[in-house]
Amino acid sequence: MRYRALFLLVLCFRAATLLGQGSTAPSIRTFPVKTDSEIIRQLEDEWLQAERTTDAAALDRILSDDFVNLAPNGLAPTKTQLRETWKAHAGQAPPYAVETSDMRIYILGDTAVVAYSKTYTAKENGNIAHEDTTHVFTKEQGAWKLRISRSSFHP
Repeated sequence: MRYRALFLLVLCFRAATLLGQGSTAPSIRTFPVKTDSEIIRQLEDEWLQAERTTDAAALDRILSDDFVNLAPNGLAPTKTQLRETWKAHAGQAPPYAVETSDMRIYILGDTAVVAYSKTYTAKENGNIAHEDTTHVFTKEQGAWKLRISRSSFHP
């Protein structure tokens, strides 16, 4: 009976502490949790910035290991090929400026589909090219990775 009373006393004290009654412990700060759409948008922004600065390290953060890159004329460079090319030109701006527009993000469980337009402007002569882009992201071990990129040029 004594142990039971002691147990109940400890349990009540612990419950009061957990509920913050009489506690002098500092409160735990919480930070806003980003939605999947916000995370995907951030990854797209990082991808665009990496393209503008040929940041090869960004490829490992953003692309899945089995990344598939589909271009208008067929398969485009793989993750490994992109990394090698970008390392050779690390930090150098490409010969074009690139902007995005009309981005739409669709979250489908552990898959996200992003569709938008890109406009490339050649720095040398001002020529402009338009590209429709579709990206497919999947969650790998809790982190979003770009798995498939498909692009096609349009007038």
